[in-house]
Amino acid sequence: MKNYFLLFFIGISSCIFSQEIFYVTAPSGLVVRNNPNGTRFGKISYGSSVKVEKKLQSFSIMDNGMVINGNWVKIDGNNSQIQYDENLTSGVDNNKVYAFNGFLTPKNEFINQNEKNIAKYSALKDYYLATSYDVFAIKGDFFGDGIEDDLYRMIDPNGKVRLMIINHQQNGSKIYGLGGAKDPLNMEDYSMVILHKVGKGTPLWSNYEDEFREFKSVPKNEIVKLNYDAIYIHEAEACGGRFIFWKNNKWNWLQQE
Repeated sequence: MKNYFLLFFIGISSCIFSQEIFYVTAPSGLVVRNNPNGTRFGKISYGSSVKVEKKLQSFSIMDNGMVINGNWVKIDGNNSQIQYDENLTSGVDNNKVYAFNGFLTPKNEFINQNEKNIAKYSALKDYYLATSYDVFAIKGDFFGDGIEDDLYRMIDPNGKVRLMIINHQQNGSKIYGLGGAKDPLNMEDYSMVILHKVGKGTPLWSNYEDEFREFKSVPKNEIVKLNYDAIYIHEAEACGGRFIFWKNNKWNWLQQE
Protein backbone atom coordinates (compact mmCIF):
# COMPACT_ATOMS: atom_id res chain seq x y z
CA MET A 1 0.00 0.00 0.00
CA LYS A 2 2.87 2.37 0.87
CA ASN A 3 4.45 1.72 -2.54
CA TYR A 4 1.13 2.50 -4.20
CA PHE A 5 0.87 5.89 -2.51
CA LEU A 6 4.53 6.62 -3.25
CA LEU A 7 4.01 5.94 -6.96
CA PHE A 8 0.83 8.02 -6.93
CA PHE A 9 2.68 10.95 -5.32
CA ILE A 10 5.53 10.72 -7.82
CA GLY A 11 3.06 10.67 -10.68
CA ILE A 12 1.22 13.74 -9.38
CA SER A 13 4.49 15.58 -8.75
CA SER A 14 5.70 14.81 -12.27
CA CYS A 15 2.42 16.06 -13.73
CA ILE A 16 2.60 19.30 -11.75
CA PHE A 17 6.21 19.89 -12.84
CA SER A 18 5.43 19.20 -16.46
CA GLN A 19 2.66 21.82 -16.46
CA GLU A 20 4.98 24.57 -15.20
CA ILE A 21 5.01 27.84 -17.15
CA PHE A 22 8.32 28.81 -18.74
CA TYR A 23 9.46 31.84 -20.71
CA VAL A 24 11.45 31.90 -23.94
CA THR A 25 14.93 33.39 -23.50
CA ALA A 26 16.35 32.65 -26.97
CA PRO A 27 16.99 36.12 -28.51
CA SER A 28 15.94 34.91 -31.98
CA GLY A 29 12.98 32.90 -30.67
CA LEU A 30 12.28 29.29 -29.71
CA VAL A 31 11.99 26.94 -32.71
CA VAL A 32 8.99 24.60 -32.59
CA ARG A 33 8.87 21.25 -34.40
CA ASN A 34 6.42 18.43 -35.13
CA ASN A 35 8.62 15.90 -33.31
CA PRO A 36 11.79 15.97 -31.18
CA ASN A 37 14.46 17.03 -33.69
CA GLY A 38 11.72 16.86 -36.35
CA THR A 39 10.53 19.33 -38.98
CA ARG A 40 10.46 22.97 -37.98
CA PHE A 41 7.18 24.81 -38.62
CA GLY A 42 7.61 28.06 -36.68
CA LYS A 43 8.96 29.77 -33.60
CA ILE A 44 7.89 31.51 -30.41
CA SER A 45 9.44 34.92 -29.70
CA TYR A 46 11.62 35.90 -26.76
CA GLY A 47 9.53 36.76 -23.71
CA SER A 48 6.58 34.54 -24.64
CA SER A 49 5.15 32.06 -22.16
CA VAL A 50 5.22 28.33 -22.88
CA LYS A 51 3.43 25.55 -21.01
CA VAL A 52 5.53 22.37 -20.89
CA GLU A 53 3.40 19.22 -20.92
CA LYS A 54 6.10 16.54 -20.91
CA LYS A 55 9.86 16.30 -20.53
CA LEU A 56 11.54 13.95 -23.03
CA GLN A 57 15.04 12.82 -23.95
CA SER A 58 18.15 14.90 -23.21
CA PHE A 59 19.67 17.01 -25.96
CA SER A 60 22.53 19.50 -26.40
CA ILE A 61 23.35 22.20 -28.92
CA MET A 62 26.21 24.59 -29.64
CA ASP A 63 25.30 28.29 -29.38
CA ASN A 64 27.94 30.95 -29.98
CA GLY A 65 30.66 28.48 -29.06
CA MET A 66 28.94 27.35 -25.87
CA VAL A 67 27.32 24.00 -25.14
CA ILE A 68 23.66 24.34 -24.07
CA ASN A 69 22.34 21.23 -22.32
CA GLY A 70 18.67 20.42 -21.91
CA ASN A 71 15.85 18.20 -23.07
CA TRP A 72 13.27 17.96 -25.78
CA VAL A 73 9.89 18.85 -24.34
CA LYS A 74 6.32 18.56 -25.54
CA ILE A 75 4.56 21.90 -25.19
CA ASP A 76 0.98 23.11 -25.32
CA GLY A 77 0.28 23.78 -29.00
CA ASN A 78 -2.65 26.10 -28.28
CA ASN A 79 -0.31 29.07 -28.01
CA SER A 80 -1.34 32.32 -29.69
CA GLN A 81 2.31 33.46 -29.74
CA ILE A 82 3.45 30.82 -32.27
CA GLN A 83 4.65 32.49 -35.47
CA TYR A 84 4.26 30.00 -38.29
CA ASP A 85 6.90 29.86 -41.03
CA GLU A 86 5.86 31.50 -44.30
CA ASN A 87 6.89 28.47 -46.35
CA LEU A 88 4.66 26.12 -44.35
CA THR A 89 2.83 23.92 -46.85
CA SER A 90 0.73 21.73 -44.56
CA GLY A 91 -1.34 22.04 -41.42
CA VAL A 92 0.04 21.73 -37.91
CA ASP A 93 -1.18 19.24 -35.31
CA ASN A 94 -1.52 21.27 -32.10
CA ASN A 95 -1.14 18.04 -30.12
CA LYS A 96 2.35 17.51 -31.55
CA VAL A 97 4.42 20.59 -30.77
CA TYR A 98 7.97 20.09 -29.48
CA ALA A 99 10.89 22.33 -28.56
CA PHE A 100 14.30 22.35 -26.86
CA ASN A 101 14.10 23.57 -23.26
CA GLY A 102 17.65 24.91 -23.08
CA PHE A 103 16.18 28.33 -23.90
CA LEU A 104 13.29 28.19 -21.44
CA THR A 105 13.34 29.80 -17.99
CA PRO A 106 10.77 29.24 -15.18
CA LYS A 107 8.29 32.11 -14.84
CA ASN A 108 9.38 33.23 -11.35
CA GLU A 109 13.02 33.34 -12.40
CA PHE A 110 12.16 35.28 -15.57
CA ILE A 111 10.14 37.81 -13.53
CA ASN A 112 12.97 38.24 -11.02
CA GLN A 113 15.54 38.83 -13.78
CA ASN A 114 13.46 41.58 -15.35
CA GLU A 115 12.47 43.21 -12.05
CA LYS A 116 16.16 43.52 -11.15
CA ASN A 117 16.77 45.32 -14.44
CA ILE A 118 13.75 47.62 -13.98
CA ALA A 119 14.92 48.55 -10.46
CA LYS A 120 17.92 50.32 -12.01
CA TYR A 121 15.65 53.05 -13.40
CA SER A 122 14.13 55.54 -10.97
CA ALA A 123 11.66 56.70 -13.65
CA LEU A 124 9.94 53.31 -13.38
CA LYS A 125 9.76 53.13 -9.58
CA ASP A 126 5.97 53.69 -9.54
CA TYR A 127 5.29 51.14 -12.29
CA TYR A 128 5.12 47.37 -12.00
CA LEU A 129 5.37 44.49 -14.45
CA ALA A 130 2.05 43.33 -15.90
CA THR A 131 2.85 39.68 -15.22
CA SER A 132 -0.78 38.58 -15.62
CA TYR A 133 -0.20 38.81 -19.39
CA ASP A 134 1.49 35.99 -21.28
CA VAL A 135 4.03 38.48 -22.66
CA PHE A 136 5.35 41.29 -20.48
CA ALA A 137 9.02 41.60 -21.53
CA ILE A 138 10.67 41.53 -24.96
CA LYS A 139 14.01 42.59 -26.42
CA GLY A 140 15.06 44.07 -29.74
CA ASP A 141 17.01 46.84 -31.44
CA PHE A 142 14.05 49.21 -31.73
CA PHE A 143 16.04 52.38 -32.54
CA GLY A 144 18.48 51.19 -35.19
CA ASP A 145 21.72 51.82 -33.32
CA GLY A 146 22.76 48.16 -33.14
CA ILE A 147 22.19 48.00 -29.37
CA GLU A 148 19.56 45.66 -27.90
CA ASP A 149 16.78 47.45 -26.01
CA ASP A 150 14.23 46.30 -23.42
CA LEU A 151 10.47 46.64 -23.71
CA TYR A 152 8.24 46.02 -20.69
CA ARG A 153 4.47 45.81 -20.45
CA MET A 154 3.75 47.64 -17.19
CA ILE A 155 0.94 49.05 -15.08
CA ASP A 156 1.26 52.79 -14.43
CA PRO A 157 0.12 54.60 -11.24
CA ASN A 158 -3.30 55.22 -12.88
CA GLY A 159 -3.82 51.54 -13.62
CA LYS A 160 -3.20 51.84 -17.39
CA VAL A 161 -1.41 49.05 -19.23
CA ARG A 162 1.56 50.67 -20.94
CA LEU A 163 4.64 49.75 -22.97
CA MET A 164 7.83 51.17 -21.49
CA ILE A 165 10.80 50.97 -23.87
CA ILE A 166 14.33 51.38 -22.51
CA ASN A 167 16.55 52.67 -25.30
CA HIS A 168 20.01 51.46 -24.30
CA GLN A 169 22.70 53.72 -25.72
CA GLN A 170 26.47 53.74 -25.60
CA ASN A 171 26.27 56.42 -22.93
CA GLY A 172 23.29 55.77 -20.68
CA SER A 173 19.68 54.99 -21.51
CA LYS A 174 16.47 56.82 -22.41
CA ILE A 175 12.96 55.63 -21.56
CA TYR A 176 9.96 56.02 -23.86
CA GLY A 177 6.39 55.31 -22.76
CA LEU A 178 3.50 54.23 -24.94
CA GLY A 179 -0.01 54.37 -23.51
CA GLY A 180 -1.68 56.70 -21.06
CA ALA A 181 -3.33 60.07 -21.70
CA LYS A 182 -0.47 61.44 -23.85
CA ASP A 183 0.15 58.39 -26.00
CA PRO A 184 1.70 59.52 -29.33
CA LEU A 185 -0.35 56.89 -31.21
CA ASN A 186 -3.68 57.80 -29.55
CA MET A 187 -3.85 54.47 -27.76
CA GLU A 188 -4.17 54.78 -23.99
CA ASP A 189 -4.11 51.07 -23.13
CA TYR A 190 -1.83 48.29 -24.42
CA SER A 191 -3.64 45.27 -23.04
CA MET A 192 -3.75 43.33 -26.33
CA VAL A 193 -2.79 39.69 -25.76
CA ILE A 194 -0.25 39.19 -28.56
CA LEU A 195 2.99 41.15 -28.25
CA HIS A 196 6.30 40.35 -29.91
CA LYS A 197 9.28 41.73 -31.76
CA VAL A 198 9.19 42.00 -35.56
CA GLY A 199 12.63 41.25 -36.97
CA LYS A 200 14.51 43.78 -39.09
CA GLY A 201 13.80 43.61 -42.81
CA THR A 202 10.26 42.27 -42.32
CA PRO A 203 7.78 44.13 -44.57
CA LEU A 204 5.42 46.28 -42.49
CA TRP A 205 2.12 47.26 -44.04
CA SER A 206 -1.46 48.20 -43.30
CA ASN A 207 -3.99 45.52 -44.21
CA TYR A 208 -6.95 47.87 -43.97
CA GLU A 209 -7.71 50.96 -46.06
CA ASP A 210 -11.51 51.39 -46.20
CA GLU A 211 -11.60 47.58 -46.55
CA PHE A 212 -9.36 44.56 -45.98
CA ARG A 213 -6.54 44.03 -48.45
CA GLU A 214 -3.90 41.38 -48.98
CA PHE A 215 -0.19 42.13 -48.97
CA LYS A 216 0.01 41.74 -52.78
CA SER A 217 -2.52 44.55 -53.13
CA VAL A 218 -0.51 47.06 -51.12
CA PRO A 219 1.35 49.70 -53.22
CA LYS A 220 5.12 49.44 -52.84
CA ASN A 221 5.36 53.00 -51.53
CA GLU A 222 3.18 52.01 -48.56
CA ILE A 223 5.39 49.09 -47.49
CA VAL A 224 7.92 49.89 -44.76
CA LYS A 225 11.16 47.93 -44.40
CA LEU A 226 13.52 48.74 -41.57
CA ASN A 227 17.09 47.67 -40.88
CA TYR A 228 16.15 47.34 -37.22
CA ASP A 229 13.31 45.77 -35.22
CA ALA A 230 9.66 46.79 -34.85
CA ILE A 231 6.85 45.83 -32.44
CA TYR A 232 3.68 43.88 -33.17
CA ILE A 233 0.65 43.96 -30.90
CA HIS A 234 -2.73 42.35 -31.59
CA GLU A 235 -5.81 40.90 -29.97
CA ALA A 236 -5.87 37.09 -29.93
CA GLU A 237 -8.25 35.69 -32.57
CA ALA A 238 -9.86 39.09 -33.11
CA CYS A 239 -9.53 42.25 -35.18
CA GLY A 240 -7.43 45.07 -33.83
CA GLY A 241 -3.67 45.32 -33.99
CA ARG A 242 -0.71 47.38 -35.09
CA PHE A 243 2.87 47.34 -36.28
CA ILE A 244 4.65 49.95 -34.16
CA PHE A 245 8.08 51.33 -35.12
CA TRP A 246 10.46 54.21 -34.51
CA LYS A 247 11.22 56.33 -37.58
CA ASN A 248 12.13 59.98 -38.14
CA ASN A 249 12.55 60.42 -34.38
CA LYS A 250 8.97 59.48 -33.55
CA TRP A 251 6.70 56.47 -33.07
CA ASN A 252 4.70 55.35 -36.10
CA TRP A 253 2.08 52.65 -36.61
CA LEU A 254 0.40 50.64 -39.36
CA GLN A 255 -2.99 49.01 -38.85
CA GLN A 256 -3.35 45.22 -38.72
CA GLU A 257 -6.92 43.96 -38.43
